[in-house]
Parts: sequence; C-alpha cells; structure tokens
Amino acid sequence: MELILQRELPHQQKAVDAINAVFDGVQITAPTKFYENPHITLADPRLAANIREIQSGIPVEFRSNALIVDCLNLDIKMETGTGKTYVYTKVMFELYARYGLNKFIIAVPSLAIKAGTAQFLQDEYARQHFTDSCGYDTEMEVGVLGVPKNKKRGRSYFPSVVSDFVKGSCQNTKKIYVMLINMQLLTGAKMLTRDEAQFVKLSIK
Repeated sequence: MELILQRELPHQQKAVDAINAVFDGVQITAPTKFYENPHITLADPRLAANIREIQSGIPVEFRSNALIVDCLNLDIKMETGTGKTYVYTKVMFELYARYGLNKFIIAVPSLAIKAGTAQFLQDEYARQHFTDSCGYDTEMEVGVLGVPKNKKRGRSYFPSVVSDFVKGSCQNTKKIYVMLINMQLLTGAKMLTRDEAQFVKLSIK
C-alpha cells in the first residue's frame, strides 16, 4: 500500500509556520565545531516576543509561558490522525532550510509509535515527497536507537547510532541527521548505562 501525502494542508502548514516564526529575527550564529547545530541566542528578546505574538490568537488557558531561561521548549498540540509525524518531519526540513539546524532527536512515548515513526521517516515514498513535492534538496539520515545488545562479560558498548549522530557534520550541506528514541531509553535504568543516558539527556536539552 502506497502512502498518499499532501503538502500544505492548512492545519499542518499553520503548525510548521508557527515554529519557524519563533526564530524570525533571532540571533543565530554559525557552529564553532563541525558536529554542532548553529547556536540560538536564548537571551535574544525576539524569542519571547515572537512566542507571545504567535500565541496572541490562542485562548489564554492554552498558552504556554514564554519565559526562556536555559532551554527553549516549543509545543505543537494536534489531535490523533491529523498528521503530527508529517508536521514535525517538515519542521525539521524547514528549520534546516531557513536556519541551518541539521541535527534533531525525536523522543516518542512507546515502541509502537517508534516503529511507525521509523517506517515513515525511512519510507522511500515519503522521502520523494519531501524532495520532489516540497522541494527540499536535502537527505535525511535516520538512526533508530534501541536497547544495547552487544554486551560482553557485563560490559556495555556505546551505541553506534549515537556515535554516528554525534559525528554528523554541519559541513555536509545536503544532509539532516535524526536520532529516533523512545522515552524508556531515557528513564529506564536497565536500558542504558548511566553515561549513555546522561549523554542523551544532554543532547535533548
């Protein structure tokens, strides 16, 4: 069965545009190391101002706090079946095209959603859709992080998926690097070693 994807559906494009608008006019500097994303200046007052402007048409009870301290949390809430996976995939392409961000970590709540997300991101039809229909001249490299299995005499090895993600270079102007994980890998003590779990938590933040 072939996926049928449509571009610029109003409810989906509105979410994509909202995320992009957050960074409009914000100071973003080039990375200093090859494996970094560009640096977003969280102290830039335009960030909070943009968020307040975007939320101005939303009922007060649904607005988030625009206070930004040491990290930036942006939420898009959509009903089941309205295309959340499509939206955040397109957001990644847009953030790369507009602001040069080419590394993303997707954390999902369950293994079933993780499997479905991986299938979508790696589907050839979906890839062609974003390349041909949407015009993104960029390849998405997806790494799926699972439970480490290659243990020898009780020793855990650092997952190659994480290593490959870290080594992904911002100098490769035609590639977006994505690491897909499920939340249990962050919260379950038996799933990752302490060092691995700490690395992924730091990466997400």
